[in-house]
Amino acid sequence: MSAQQLDVKKSWQAIRRHRLLVIIGATIGLLLGVVYAFVRPPMYTAGALVVLPPPPVVAGTTTGSQSIDTQVYIAESGPVLHSAGQNLQPTLTTEVVRDRVKASAVTDDVIRIDAKGTSAKQSVQLANAVAQVYLVFVTTDKQLPGDLGKRTGARMLEAATEAHGGSMLLHSGTYGGLGALLGAIGGAIFVLARARGDRRLRLRDEIADAVGLPVLASVSSYPARDPSDWAELLENYHPTAVDAWSLRKTLHHLELDQKGGQATSLTVISFADDTKARSLGPQLAAFASTFGVASSLVIDQIRSDIHGSATLDIHLNLVDREDPQLAGDQRTTRTIIALSAGTVTAEELARLAVATTADDRTIDGIVVTDPDPLDRTIGRVAQSQRRSGSRFPTLLTGTARRTR
Repeated sequence: MSAQQLDVKKSWQAIRRHRLLVIIGATIGLLLGVVYAFVRPPMYTAGALVVLPPPPVVAGTTTGSQSIDTQVYIAESGPVLHSAGQNLQPTLTTEVVRDRVKASAVTDDVIRIDAKGTSAKQSVQLANAVAQVYLVFVTTDKQLPGDLGKRTGARMLEAATEAHGGSMLLHSGTYGGLGALLGAIGGAIFVLARARGDRRLRLRDEIADAVGLPVLASVSSYPARDPSDWAELLENYHPTAVDAWSLRKTLHHLELDQKGGQATSLTVISFADDTKARSLGPQLAAFASTFGVASSLVIDQIRSDIHGSATLDIHLNLVDREDPQLAGDQRTTRTIIALSAGTVTAEELARLAVATTADDRTIDGIVVTDPDPLDRTIGRVAQSQRRSGSRFPTLLTGTARRTR
């Protein structure tokens, strides 16, 4: 997969992950568009037709000629527009009339004058006013600039009688939709700008690559906030089928699911401020007891047996993010790191791995709590193998399946 494809994929994942911000941006844009539509109400359009007389015959020819472009220019000239604006009630300035009036040549002898107004009546009056002033200008007895001369015979072919347009529903829908589109684009740009500076690890492959350790499983966290919640977790924890399978795989991979075997122990290391990862140790202890492995939970050297005499001791070790120092001198059979997706950077995870190794402990793997819903990686394939281009298992619903 090329770097460009990866960037596009990550960008799309970032937008989907923070789609609430995009929706908020679209909503704000929609509201602003509707407000703008009410501030600038829809315009009505009316049109009037003026017919010119046949062109004068030039001596020595059988036909005459006249410049229709000149007539269009006269119809849109400042004096015509100024006089037309002054003939309305209320009056309109020349600049306003110029923005609202458009003259065009329908044929070589017919000019169409389209005018816009805030109401149907105003647009009809403005179109007729421009047409009437134009007729005055081209039929005057006085000599006009450019030696236009007297143009008798020009007349109103069709006066404006009705206007069209002005639908407030369509107008507000158009501006509202445009505002929503621009707002969504702005929200997406904001999300991508934030994502470029976000170094937190979200995908299982990213977490595994940061320290070269496999991700053993992914589990949903247990929302425990006070001692009563922790007591409820230890006494009545009932994981979903997917979480139960992930916990069982973790214990089996660590060889800690032997019933009636020799005593074993496990250290679960997590950051103290990672509230979603702190529940993994109690979850493992409570779950192990459900299938016959008596377990105990050890926190700050205080041991609590879950059900009877324990054969599996699970030590919960919380460390500081900036300066991870492992507490306690007792070594355990296995050691794992628990962290939640999107809460740790590669540097922080590397510092924890270094501190664990310096304490003569071997990290056997990582368990990710509350994985990113968009993550389809498994965190068990080496980075060098993924770059080779061969296709590897893709995580779909909590279990790994090999794609064909």
